[in-house]
Amino acid sequence: MDYQTVVKNYSEERKDAVVNFAKANKLSMMGNTYHNKALDLFFMLWHESFPNAPQQKTCTGCRQAVCKFFHNVADFISSERIKEEESLKAKKEITSIKKKKKKKNV
Repeated sequence: MDYQTVVKNYSEERKDAVVNFAKANKLSMMGNTYHNKALDLFFMLWHESFPNAPQQKTCTGCRQAVCKFFHNVADFISSERIKEEESLKAKKEITSIKKKKKKKNV
């Protein structure tokens, strides 16, 4: 399953939570610990998205896999937002150019 499929049903609040908790978890992992709230959210989302692939927080490999997956999801969400912002900027520039041309013609 690709990241687009996973995040398509997420609300903006949930996307913000994933991105923020991924950042917090990465910082915590530098100190060899996990961010507890981030783990709770990641495992809850994992079980919603992949009910047939159970993971347990007590399993080291499961924690690593789920965290890595949601860190990548957070990066995907951030990159999609950047693309969206760039697209909006480009549309605004095109619109302003068209307006300038109309003013010159009038």
